[in-house]
Amino acid sequence: MDSPWNDDLVDDSHRREVEWDNISSNFTNAGYREGITTGKEEALQEGFDSGFEVTGAPLGRQVGRARGMAAALLALLSDGSNPFDEELVAEAREIASHLGTIRFSDIVPPDLEAEEHARQHRLAEGEEMDVNEDIQAKRDVEGLEDLVFRMGTSEVTGKRRKEARPTMEDFNSLVLRMNNITEHLELEVHST
Repeated sequence: MDSPWNDDLVDDSHRREVEWDNISSNFTNAGYREGITTGKEEALQEGFDSGFEVTGAPLGRQVGRARGMAAALLALLSDGSNPFDEELVAEAREIASHLGTIRFSDIVPPDLEAEEHARQHRLAEGEEMDVNEDIQAKRDVEGLEDLVFRMGTSEVTGKRRKEARPTMEDFNSLVLRMNNITEHLELEVHST
């Protein structure tokens, strides 16, 4: 006796339902992934814009201005047309030299919020708290730069200097020393 239900019809209907569920699930997952990616990109761009506007550009401008002023001051003192005190020339040379070794990474304030977020993210995923490979590679290169710098720099005693990287306080101190020279020479410095 034939079944009132056509088995081919039931199998075909079940197959279509399974396919529809798979397609729906795939689109939902793709939409979710796309939403996460878009959100990350927008947050990344917003973070970059904010960091550049609030920290990067002003700090870069400040360091660039100080280096330019130090170079101009050293050129003025070293041109030979005016006999300046050798101690003043040596002071300007030292300031310019130290300003030339300062990196942005030395004086930028740490982003504590980003560091905490990264730490929580790594802990949540069970990752080790090791340093990001890109950051470690940058630190390795900076370490080599420091080594080369120290090889070419010596103290009066002839021993190689081993210094910690400069800080924002060191930068501000160099700027203050430079301002003292300009005041001593009665030079008028205009900021733009």
